[in-house]
Amino acid sequence: MIKAVNFFNGTTVSSCNIFEISNKIKKIHGIIWIDLFLENHELTHDETILLSKTFSFHEMSIEDCLFSQYYPKIEEFENYVFCAVHGIQLKPNYFQEFEDSIYELNLFIGNKFIITLHTEELFFLETLFERAKTRPQIEMKNLETILYNILNKTVSSYEFTLEKIDDKIEHLEDIILKNPDPTIMEEILYTKKVIFTMKKIAESQQTTYGYFTRGNNNNLISNEYLVYFRDIYTQCARMNQGIIMRSQMAVNLIEVYMSSITVKLTEITKFLSILATILMPILIISGYYGMNITFPEHSMLGPIGSWGVAISLMFISIIAVHIYFKKKKWF
Repeated sequence: MIKAVNFFNGTTVSSCNIFEISNKIKKIHGIIWIDLFLENHELTHDETILLSKTFSFHEMSIEDCLFSQYYPKIEEFENYVFCAVHGIQLKPNYFQEFEDSIYELNLFIGNKFIITLHTEELFFLETLFERAKTRPQIEMKNLETILYNILNKTVSSYEFTLEKIDDKIEHLEDIILKNPDPTIMEEILYTKKVIFTMKKIAESQQTTYGYFTRGNNNNLISNEYLVYFRDIYTQCARMNQGIIMRSQMAVNLIEVYMSSITVKLTEITKFLSILATILMPILIISGYYGMNITFPEHSMLGPIGSWGVAISLMFISIIAVHIYFKKKKWF
């Protein structure tokens, strides 16, 4: 799906017609932003004509848009810069299927135009596009403003995900301290997997954002706006440090879980050991009186008296063991 917005002399014109867009590009006035949404992960005939004929983009750049990958890319050409960055748009059950929440955003950037191309619907991009149509004096006053808004939202998506991870880690810590259930380990490993996947795609993003902080960026970014893109680069670096920190937190969470399980197992073992020690004299006494022979107590005290002696010895042994444990402060 193709849609475009053109800002010139204080007015905006939006269009979804390939012929109207092509005419505007030929006599390019002002700034034009074209957004392409590949619904079936394939370019339509009109989209192919727009990229390969109207703008004459290199076939390698067009091919990179069709085969998504985790690694960012930035390439300079004679009349444009091709850029591929990645962000996160969280979906339901994202901890179990986090990779499905990662999107790739491709950008073709020229002196008077910017083209965004993506294979899934991006809500933040839709919002920016609508704002560009309703407030063009602010959102489309120059190319740097459009590009900054897009890249800033892409990097901010990582920070939102990190906040979700923080909430998840805090929740898991509370559960582990109260009741380290075995199912908690599965959630910890899912969280660790999410952090690892974020780390894999985020570390390499800095190179791409760093390109827009330099003065030799194909004259796309004026010196006045370099500070804005340095802010994005710093935000990306801070984000990577945050991911590393949370990766360590996930490892610590596993250690805390294992320690809690060990403590719980120690308490159970202690209880069973005490119980076995208390019952051991009873088992000895019951084994003694359970033998199929005639005891002296039986001839002296009779059956009832022998039974009373056995029961008394059992209670005395329990009390004696209990007093001994108390003196040793074992419980």
